[in-house]
Formats: sequence, structure tokens, C-alpha cells
Amino acid sequence: MIFLLIFGLVVFAGLALLVLLATAGVTAAALVTLASAPAQLRALLRDRRLRRNHALEHATINVIEERFGPSRLSGQANAEGFVIRGGVSPEVVAEAASEALERLRAGERRLALHPRCGATLLAAQLVLAVAILVALLVFDAFSLLPLLVGVAAAALLGPRLSPLLQRWVTTDADLGTLGVASVEVRPPASGLGLVSWLMLSPVSVRTGEPGEQGTADPGARAVPGAAEPWELSARDYRIR
Repeated sequence: MIFLLIFGLVVFAGLALLVLLATAGVTAAALVTLASAPAQLRALLRDRRLRRNHALEHATINVIEERFGPSRLSGQANAEGFVIRGGVSPEVVAEAASEALERLRAGERRLALHPRCGATLLAAQLVLAVAILVALLVFDAFSLLPLLVGVAAAALLGPRLSPLLQRWVTTDADLGTLGVASVEVRPPASGLGLVSWLMLSPVSVRTGEPGEQGTADPGARAVPGAAEPWELSARDYRIR
């Protein structure tokens, strides 16, 4: 009986310590998020090319999912364009990007928003951080309660804040003269040998403005069936 009592106390103390550490860790992360997120958002606001690429990346994935249904595709925008991962052919990406360009220019701004965007996570983190800090001030106690309040607020408000962040901060659906310069298949960066060879390669889309000169990526892999080595005609741009 005494052994069970001691065992129960040890388990309770261990759980209490885990809760305390989790609360402290999440609170610290909340402070870091509040300190770093504004700078990240300001950097995005100053880089219109990146926000346009981000909008086109979302629109391209949305078009693909309209055609083929829900997917596990993920994308990442950069200054030169964007990359789509998850297993899709460059031909599909090229056609989807072309349609996405036309529809964004026609005013379908909703295509620039996607529920799996990283902005959803950032929005949830911001809500979590603010809610935890407010709860700490209101309850004036370092306990599990502020953490629970923060998690509940993030779950309820994060998905609702994400479209606003995407619409006004992280994407720009007004593409101007931005166009697709090339679509390239990139071998997955992995040292896993056969596993790496079996992995579906990401597809990289490079964008550009009229008059910009582009160069082929020497690390890109040729598309099977291409009429000429390293490239395949597709409308007014090339798939490499």
C-alpha cells in the first residue's frame, strides 16, 4: 500500500513537472514569436516580388487541386519563383501555373489564398502568444490555465486570422507583368541512395518580368519525352 502511494506521488510530481516545463516552454516561445513575427511580416511587405510569387504558388496548387481533388502538395515561394513538393509532374504544374496566371489577372483573388499556407501556423502562433500573455496578466498565476486559454484561442482564431494575413501581408494577387520563365524538375536533396532515387522530385517554377534573362539550372533533370535535351515547349515558356 505504501509502495503504491509513493509511486502515485512520484507520478503526480513527474506530471506536474512536465506541465510546468511545457507551460514555461510555450510561454517562452510566445515571447519569441511576438518579438520576431513583426519583423518577418515587415520583410514580406517590403518584398513585393516574393509576395507575388507566393500568390502564384498558392494559385497553382489551388488549380491542381480543383482538377484532381485534395492533395498533400506543399509549396515554398522565394525571390526567383516557387517550388512545389508532393508528387506532381512538371507538365501539370506548367499548365496549372499558366491557368493560375490568367485567372489571377482576371480578378480571382481567392486563388491566392490556401488553407495550408504557413501563414496559418504563424497566425495560430501569434494568437497563442497574445492569449497566453493576456491570461498570465489576468490570472496573475503561472499555471496550466494560461496555456489552455492560449491553445483554445489559437484553435478558434488562428484559421480565421490566416486568410487576412495572406490577403493583406504575405501574398499579392496583383501580379502585374510577372510571368513564368521556366519549370524545372529538381532531384530531391538527400543522401539516402535508393530511397532518394525513389522519392518524387520537387518541381521548381521560376518567374520573371519581361526582358529578364534566365539561365538553365545545371542541377535540373530533363523531363522524360522532351523533344530536345533539357527542355520541352509548353505555350510561351519552357519546361526543363
